[in-house]
Amino acid sequence: MLQSKVEYRASARKISIYNTLGGEKAPFDPIDQSEKAPRVTVYVCGLTPQDHSHLGHGLTVMRFDMVRRYLMYRRLNVNFVQNVTDIDDKIIAKERSLGINPMEMTRRFTDEFYAQAALLHVRPVDKLIRVTEVVPETIRFVEELIRKGFAYATADGSVYFDVSKKDDYGKLSNQNTSMLYESVRKELDKQKRSPLDFALWKRDETSSLSQPSPWGVGRPGWHIECSVMIHEVLGDHIDIHGGGLDLKFPHHENEIAQSEAYSGGRLANVWMHSGLLNISGQKMSKSLNNFIPLGEGIEYYGSALMRFVVARQHYRSTIDFSDKLFRDNCNSLLEFHRLFARVADAAPQPSLIDDAETTSLMNAFEQAMDNDFNSPESMVVLEQARNKIVASLDKGAEITAEVKHRVGVLRELGHVLGVFFDSLELVETQGLGFVARLLNVEPLKPHEVTALLADRVAARAAKDFARSDEVRNDLAKRGVEVLDSKAGSTWRFA
Repeated sequence: MLQSKVEYRASARKISIYNTLGGEKAPFDPIDQSEKAPRVTVYVCGLTPQDHSHLGHGLTVMRFDMVRRYLMYRRLNVNFVQNVTDIDDKIIAKERSLGINPMEMTRRFTDEFYAQAALLHVRPVDKLIRVTEVVPETIRFVEELIRKGFAYATADGSVYFDVSKKDDYGKLSNQNTSMLYESVRKELDKQKRSPLDFALWKRDETSSLSQPSPWGVGRPGWHIECSVMIHEVLGDHIDIHGGGLDLKFPHHENEIAQSEAYSGGRLANVWMHSGLLNISGQKMSKSLNNFIPLGEGIEYYGSALMRFVVARQHYRSTIDFSDKLFRDNCNSLLEFHRLFARVADAAPQPSLIDDAETTSLMNAFEQAMDNDFNSPESMVVLEQARNKIVASLDKGAEITAEVKHRVGVLRELGHVLGVFFDSLELVETQGLGFVARLLNVEPLKPHEVTALLADRVAARAAKDFARSDEVRNDLAKRGVEVLDSKAGSTWRFA
C-alpha cells in the first residue's frame, strides 16, 4: 500500500475523529505514544451468525475496513479485532425450533460472511474471536463484578448488572436514566431490582451451548460477551471501539458500564458508529420485504460498484441503496478503470514522490481523510485528478514516467478507500450485468459490446446508416450508450 511521505508523528495535522462519546470531533492520539508506527487497538462488533448476512452487515464491514486502511496508510500499526457472537437468544431459538447443531450453523454462516467480505476486498481481521472461546473467562468477569458490588445473582441462577450503581450510565447515548425508568417496558422477570438492569448470565439448562457456573447452568448475556472478548484480546483500555449506529444503545452503553465497573478506567478513547442502511428510502426489514442478503446484493450490484458507492458516502451517514444511486455511479467507476487500463504499467515511483502534481493530490486526499475519514470529499479529489490526466492524454500528451507515477498514486489512494482493485473487464462485466437487470434484459459481455461497435464502425464506413442506427438502438436496449467522437466510438453505461 502507498505510504505517505510524511511520517505520522512528523505531520503537522492529526487525524480528527468524531467521537460518539461526547458528540464532537477531536484529534486522535493513540494510547501507544511510540515515535514510529504506534500501535492502535480497534474492536468492531461483528456478526451474530444465525442466518445469511445482509447488506447492513456488508456496509458496516466495508466502512470500518476503509477506516482501518487509512490508519495504516498513516503508518499506524493497527491491531484490528472483530467478534462472532455465537451464543445468542436467536441462535438458541433456532436450535430449539429446527433441531440443528448451533456450532455448525454459526461456523457455516461466519465462513460465508467473510468469504463475501473478501469479494469486497475487505482485509482479513487480525483476530476473530468467538464467544464460545471465552465462556470460562466470562464467568470470572461476572464474578468480579459481583465482588465489586456492581452485579447480583437471582434465585433462579441468573446474574444482572445493577445500573443504579453506575452514576454515569447513559453517557454514550445521552440517555437520562430517570426517564429510562419511566419509558422502559415492565419486565416479566420480577427478580430484577430494576427493569433497566441487564443480564450478565442467563439461567438456561436446555441449550447445548449452556455451561455450568457458580450460579447454575446457563450462558452469557449479550452485552457481557463483547466486554470479555475485548478484555481477553486487547486489554481493558483500547483506542477505538466501532459498530453500527443501531448498537449504540443499549449494547455499547452496557459495554461501557460493565467494562468500566470491572477495570475502574475508560474502555475506549473513541467510539465510532457507522450510519444505517435504507433500501429505496425505507429501513431494511424482513417485514417490509426489502431484506437483501449480502450475497444477493453483491451479485445484483457487483462488488466493485458496491465498494465504490459506499466510499462515496460518509461512514456516519445513513445510506440509501437504490438502483438510481448505483446507476449514477457506474460511469465514474468505469472511467477510473479505463484510465488504469490506458496506462497499464502505472505505478508509484519513489524518485517522483515530490512531483508537484502528486504532492497536491496526496495533500488534498489526506486533508479530506484526516477530517473524520471524509471519503466522499477524498473521492472528489481523485475524480478531479483523473479528469485532469484523461483530458491531457485526450489532447495527445505522451504517457511519460510522470504520468505513470501519477496514475499509480491515484490507484493506490483508491486502495486506501477500498476501491480500484479489480480489472477493467470485471468492472465492465459487473456493470453490464447491473444495467441489464434494471432493464430486465439479457446482459452483454464486454467482448460482445466491442464486436457490435466494430460492426457499427464498418456499417458507417460503408454508409449503411440504417445498420449503424440499428446497432446503436440494440445496444441502448441492453443498457449501453454509444459515444462518437473524432477519435472514434466508445461506450458507457446508459
